[in-house]
Amino acid sequence: MSEATEGIQPISFDADDISRIERVLGLRHLHTLKDYVIFEHVDAGGIRKLRPAIPLDSTYEILQAIARGAEKMEEYEGWIDPGKGFAEFEIGQGASSPFTSRNADRFNFENRPCSHTHKGEPPFVHDKDRNFMHPLIRVTSGDSSTCIEISPNSALCTPLLPWDSDSRQVRSQTTLKIFLDGETEKSELLRRSRELANSFIFELNARHGVLYSLRPKWERPSYRRRTTAVSNAVRFPKTPVPDNVATLFSIPNDFAMRGNHTLSYLSYYQILEHYLPIAHRREAVKKVRRLLRSLDFDEEKDSSILQILSSVERSHGASESDQLRTLIEECVPEIRLQEFFSFDYGGHFGKQGPISGVPVIHSKSGESLASQVAKRVYALRNRIVHAKDDVRYAESKVLLPVSYEALRLYPDIELLRVLAIEVIVSNR
Repeated sequence: MSEATEGIQPISFDADDISRIERVLGLRHLHTLKDYVIFEHVDAGGIRKLRPAIPLDSTYEILQAIARGAEKMEEYEGWIDPGKGFAEFEIGQGASSPFTSRNADRFNFENRPCSHTHKGEPPFVHDKDRNFMHPLIRVTSGDSSTCIEISPNSALCTPLLPWDSDSRQVRSQTTLKIFLDGETEKSELLRRSRELANSFIFELNARHGVLYSLRPKWERPSYRRRTTAVSNAVRFPKTPVPDNVATLFSIPNDFAMRGNHTLSYLSYYQILEHYLPIAHRREAVKKVRRLLRSLDFDEEKDSSILQILSSVERSHGASESDQLRTLIEECVPEIRLQEFFSFDYGGHFGKQGPISGVPVIHSKSGESLASQVAKRVYALRNRIVHAKDDVRYAESKVLLPVSYEALRLYPDIELLRVLAIEVIVSNR
């Protein structure tokens, strides 16, 4: 049992306690079983419902923290506790760590006496329940006011795992903790803790080859994923597809399964890019032919010839966004776009949608859907591929591969998939 609950027997919770923890964790309380409080997810999003179990003493510590004003982070999996100047991030690890018992003597940690309460000293902390040694990395600032630590989770970041009757299930995870110099205002705590976490993770990677990353906040979408209509008639193929386009169309699902939604988006976008010059040339030829067929066209007049030259020059000067609009207008039927946006995506494409810095889609505005879609698709593409450190791009910061927004890209990816299919079919 943790220090916070020593001498407190038995632990019990009233209705207000249960209501507070349900609200903060987004869970529904079911009952207490042995030394665990059993919950269920409020909305399992159509998947099998798991019933997370939190140890009683951890539940008590979480309630104490909530009473102090602790709350979950909005963009990352983790907590901030302004009353203590404490932040804790859940982290992922991409490779084995060099900080093992075999290599323990090789490392010197910049660790100094401090005023914080820690549960162990580097390089390891012993898990008595499972007789296991967890790596413990801690460094302290020169003035001893701030500590950064990577170690097993506190009660706040207790993994939400199902109850296990034989209690053998591992109920710990590695987290990154920031200890500041006492009570800290919320926004400053968030800013400073993210700054320190990013800096520490970078140096662990660059200097020691240790691959840690902060886990972005994950939430089940408020809408049901659209299921594309499928045909039951399997036919001999009639749609010729270039090799590179076929490859680009087949791999987005693999990227999504690995959690890289931005690459899924870019794969579909590259299909559209492949066809941009084709559609653009076709549009340019169409305009020239229209001029040639005009009743007042006279090949003997300079003014008529200059009209053709002007049309060709404008064609060569068209931006990628203009070419994209032309491609969508030419290849994607308006009714197909109307059908797509008739589905409820939980406000994803509206003003309150989760993706910032991109145009919204108004199906009833005066602008065509093709034009609106082209603007959004191109703006989102720019947010993914551009990382300019320039005030001109401050309002549209880069969309990181592992981020709150990246985890919510599905409707935009589905839109790109629909566009890619229509463009491929149109150009066969």
